[in-house]
Amino acid sequence: MNTESIESEKRIYFPELDGLRFLAFLLVFFHHRDWFPVPAFSFIHEIGWIGVDLFFALSAFLFTKLLIAEYKKTETISIKKFYIRRIFRIWPVYFLMIGISLLYYISIDGQTLATIEPKRLWGLFTFTDNIVTAFNGYTPLPFINPLWTISYEEQFYIFIPLLILFLVKVNTVKKIIFLVSAYLLFTGFKLTLIYFQTPHPAIWVLPISHFESILFGIVIGFNGFDFLTKRVKPFLILALSFFFLYLYTKSTPLNATSPGLILTYLFIGLSTSFVLLAVIKSSYLKVVLSHPILVFLGKRSYGLYVFHQMANTTLGDYVLGNLKIIPHTPIATLLCSLIITIVLAIFSYFLLEKPFLILKKKFEVIRSRPI
Repeated sequence: MNTESIESEKRIYFPELDGLRFLAFLLVFFHHRDWFPVPAFSFIHEIGWIGVDLFFALSAFLFTKLLIAEYKKTETISIKKFYIRRIFRIWPVYFLMIGISLLYYISIDGQTLATIEPKRLWGLFTFTDNIVTAFNGYTPLPFINPLWTISYEEQFYIFIPLLILFLVKVNTVKKIIFLVSAYLLFTGFKLTLIYFQTPHPAIWVLPISHFESILFGIVIGFNGFDFLTKRVKPFLILALSFFFLYLYTKSTPLNATSPGLILTYLFIGLSTSFVLLAVIKSSYLKVVLSHPILVFLGKRSYGLYVFHQMANTTLGDYVLGNLKIIPHTPIATLLCSLIITIVLAIFSYFLLEKPFLILKKKFEVIRSRPI
């Protein structure tokens, strides 16, 4: 498929989902503040981790839509091109951040590579850090604790094109049977971890035990909730999302190893996927989230996510402490950290990511988000 024919096709792109990506990033950003300075919004700080699940649901939905379109166009799905596209999108910024972390660890913290357990480096460089984290706790290296999610998603990327290639060929009944069976199988794995009292964060970081948002994102990609959207208005779907979020706040905490976690993760999976569903179906939410500023920032959400912990834990305090232009207050530090994160993400996008995104376009089968 040549570039000219791809460019002449209709693009599969949802600008409102870029706006939603930025909101997902903000949730994670606020959650990772050591101390949140606005008591009135402390609830957002406490539940901001759900931004991770919102990212998972978004990715699953978008990949499902694009891969279905690719199959309809070519009667197959190019696994090779899919993997190449993901490499160009994920690896450059990821490995840059790993390099920054190691450099800081050695030069600022005064450590040596010898003090790092080999399995930690192995996990980081083979995208299995979430598995290492599951049984050894979060990495001691600075700024990269949240990047276990990159390993999580890379493992998801291995299987998603194969899964969609299978599902797109079978009828609706078989799709339902397969997806329900997958849910029950993974739930059984989670119950096994609970039975053996596997401590936190294993269930949180392992892909086959923290799967609900991805599974529901795939269902939305196959229009599996159409039975609901045909009968219920988008604002009611959004209300359902907040209802499930409320149920989560009354359920078993994430760091507890209890059978109640089955409902905890189910509520979050439903909450994040219903937010996504409401945005897709609501003309009002589409207009709001398609605002050019939100789209601009959402298109840089990967860089925002990768760099935010460095700004949150170090750069914000450093800049305010040395410039002394404004008082070094918690709110000022929060805003300064956010601004630094955005600036870093913008520089990263234009200087590092964009050249690789241009290369990525050469392996597109279906036109997607513009650069």
